[in-house]
Order: sequence, then structure tokens, then C-alpha cells
Amino acid sequence: MATESLFPLSLRTLLQPEILRNPAPVYHAWRESAPFFWFEELDTWVLTRHEDCAAVLKGLDRFASDWRRLGERTPDELIMLQTVDPPDHPPVRRLLAAAYRERDHAALAARTAVRARRLLADLPERADFVSEVAVPLTVATICDVLGVDPPDLGWLARVSPPVIDTMDAGLRPEVVPAGLAARAELDALMERWMSDHRPGGMFAYVSEKLPAMGLDRRLVLNSLRSTFHAGFESSARLLALSLLAITDNPGSLQYFAKTPDTAVDEVIRYTSQVQVLARGCLADTELGGATIRAGQGVTLIIGAANRDPAVFPSPDSLLPARSPNPHLGFGRGLHACLGASLATMQTRALFAELAVGHPDLRPCGEPVMWESGTLRGVRSLPITLS
Repeated sequence: MATESLFPLSLRTLLQPEILRNPAPVYHAWRESAPFFWFEELDTWVLTRHEDCAAVLKGLDRFASDWRRLGERTPDELIMLQTVDPPDHPPVRRLLAAAYRERDHAALAARTAVRARRLLADLPERADFVSEVAVPLTVATICDVLGVDPPDLGWLARVSPPVIDTMDAGLRPEVVPAGLAARAELDALMERWMSDHRPGGMFAYVSEKLPAMGLDRRLVLNSLRSTFHAGFESSARLLALSLLAITDNPGSLQYFAKTPDTAVDEVIRYTSQVQVLARGCLADTELGGATIRAGQGVTLIIGAANRDPAVFPSPDSLLPARSPNPHLGFGRGLHACLGASLATMQTRALFAELAVGHPDLRPCGEPVMWESGTLRGVRSLPITLS
């Protein structure tokens, strides 16, 4: 049977239940048969090679994150750091980056390690790694950074999934109303945190500096909402996918105690929780042997780029000592992930604690995957400590 018939050249393929657990065969099939193909349903080119994806991420003069530059309307709720380009982007990023740098990062890392140790120590013999470790740890850590009290985890479990669903809105437009309503609930929380926060956190810094800066307040608050949401949701998905990868590859956990930096980079490459990024083409551009016309979309399959054998020898092997490791897990260029260092610190802290204190932790049931083509993740992961 032909490769293409096994894995149709459609972004909907990434949503198939049998693909969610391991999309790597799709990546390789597409890269070998059509590494640069047109997806008519969304009027977009789909890119799977590392070289092509990296070129688009760095090509701000030719590829836009802000679709308003192509004449499209973007709802006010979605105007945030990730969806704006210069001149709006740099001053907001500088503000949030400065607020983040103000933190005592050594102390933050120490507190994160203590939280991880306590969460693991309090686990019953059988537990759900996602709800009992990954989510509580990431919520506590991002709220520590922001300088706010963590919200109710049950409430977050209700409002977060609809926000993630809207990342697949091109394929599932019916999810948009619920996603916008969930963002409105998070917006109310951001407004409350602007006046109800502790000294020394990002909200304290932003609330002090913002009035004199002349920035769009809605843009800043939307960006803080995204910082909070990604800080726990994307990070929790990274942790759960990493544990799944480590348990699928016996012997890899020990590297988090020996060479934690390379080990974290490798699980980020290997898991690629951010599967897809989208850009709009601003001017006719030759790329990957095709001509992208102004106004056309470009969809980057980051998971495929991170498994490109032209860049990563043995791409389907988890090699915790891999170096160099130019993965695209945190993007590239102006829109590279603002919280990359926080996500890596948290991953390093948790898995170093597992390597030392709980080396026998393993799954004791099948993982349940989130039904998302854009932000890959594990909804539930039963584990046992003995």
C-alpha cells in the first residue's frame, strides 16, 4: 500500500486517535512523499523539513504571525504577544521579559525542586501523573513566577481545554465559542491579579510599569493570560509526554541526574508538544522548491521538523546525551517561547528528582491522549511507584 494512502496529506490525519500516541510515522511518510504540500481545506502550505520550518520562523519580513497584516480580522481576545508583529510586539515582549528577569531564578529553581519532591513523596502507590504531579507542579510554578495565589485546579481543568481546542479551530470551527468564553473567564482572573498580587512577581512589575509605558493594556493582559496558560498547560503536557518517552525508552531517566541539560533538550525534541505553528506569507517567496504566494498560509509541522534525519541522526531514538540539538520545540526568532527557560528548569527539576528518588516509577495503565493536533499532550497517565 502506498505511503500516501496510509497517511493522507491532510492536517486532519494528525487528529486521528491512532496517530495521537505516536505521530512519527506520519511525519516520516509526509517528509518522504511530499515534504512541502498544499492543503486545500485551509489554503495553506504544509512544511515538514527542519530547514524549511526554521527559515519561516526566522523570516519575519516574509512571514507574519499577525494575520491582520494580510487583511484578516483577529478577535480582540486573540491579540497577544504570539499573534502580533513589530511594532506592537517588541515593547510588550521587553516588558514581560524584564518582569521575568527580575525574579530570583536560583531561589525559584530551589522552590520548584522542593515542590516536585513533595508531590512525589505524597503520591499513593498508584496515581495519575497528569492530575497529581504535572498540573499541580506547573500551576504552582507559574503562579510563583507571576506572584499570585494559584486558582482552583478544578476550575482550571474546566476552562483550559476549550482554550486549547481553539488552536485547531481551522479544522473544528465549532469549538470557537466555548474557547472565547473560557478566555473571558481567564481574562477576569488577569484583571483581578493586576490588583491582587504579591510583591516581587511579574504582575507586581507589570502593574507598576504599565501606566507610564503607553502600551495597549488589553494586549498586555492578553499576553499575561497566555503566559499563565502556557506556563501550566503547555508545561504540564511537556512533563507528561516526557515521562511517557522516558518509560518507553528504559535507561534514559538516569541522564537527568548525570547530564540534565542535554536530557531536557532531547525530550523536548522527541516529544514536540507544540506540533504545529502557522504563519501567513506577506510576499511571494521561493521555499522548498515551491512558490508561496502572498496571502497564502504556511503551516509548520514542528514535530516533523524535530524528527528530520537530515538534522537529527536516529531521529526516532531518544538519546539524552544528544549534542548539538537544534530542535524547534520553543520556536525561533522574534516569537521564540518567552518561557523556555522556565519550562526547561521545571522539567530538569522534576526528572532529576525522579531519577534520584523514584527510579522505578512506571506506567501501570494505558495513557489517554488529548485530542489535539496543535498542542500534543496526555490527558491521563496512570503510574505506580513500586
